[in-house]
Amino acid sequence: MIVYSVIMFVVAAALIVFGVLIAKGNANLINCYREERVKDKALYCKKVSQALFILAGTLVCSGIIGLFGEAESIVLLGLGVLVVGMLFGVVHLLRVQKKYGGGVF
Repeated sequence: MIVYSVIMFVVAAALIVFGVLIAKGNANLINCYREERVKDKALYCKKVSQALFILAGTLVCSGIIGLFGEAESIVLLGLGVLVVGMLFGVVHLLRVQKKYGGGVF
């Protein structure tokens, strides 16, 4: 599970870096970003970066749980945290895109 944890930490670090860059107003890093659709660019960037931080936090939590061993209960707990957190983060991201980005697509 060490490899799993390392992968989770690396991906979480990448999401945090992108989250910080987007929070600073670099909206060009957001896929489907169209200036004409977004009314409040600063708030849009802030909310998208929050969703990325939720996803990164989920990966970190799952990676920490993975460090406790390879027992079936620990693996299931890590997987449960990963699935619930990812669903929460993706739903938050979709809601932000719909509300501030002028639609999901």
